[in-house]
Amino acid sequence: MSGIINKTEIKNQDMLALKGYITAQDNQQYNRLAEGTVSIDCTHSNLIQRHIELRFDKHENIEMLRHRIYRQTGTPPDFQELQVKSCGQIIGTIPAGQHDDKMIGYFGIESGMEVHCIDLNPYSNSAGGGYEDVSKVKKYR
Repeated sequence: MSGIINKTEIKNQDMLALKGYITAQDNQQYNRLAEGTVSIDCTHSNLIQRHIELRFDKHENIEMLRHRIYRQTGTPPDFQELQVKSCGQIIGTIPAGQHDDKMIGYFGIESGMEVHCIDLNPYSNSAGGGYEDVSKVKKYR
């Protein structure tokens, strides 16, 4: 090495053992999924909550994905613009009301990716914390 010191290098053997234990099977996370099944995370433009590791068959169509997102978030399928993300980067967009007959696999969605739902409903109940902000709940007096 040309005099560059790697500041993230761990020299403590106990810490190295802990790191090895924690990351030992990171590359095998999706190995036990059935052939053709993907495990994706779903996020929503109006909600803080994340729906992690939702499983879908690559042969299901986008309409089925939209209905599952509707059950999780309350955003009707006609008002969902979907962004397909990998490592936080948008790799594709599925506009509302389009491509509902295409299969999930058509868009290259793989396990570990994220589908972000943008709620286009101007009257959405989830906007402004409608589903998550408990201070907006009418209290008993």
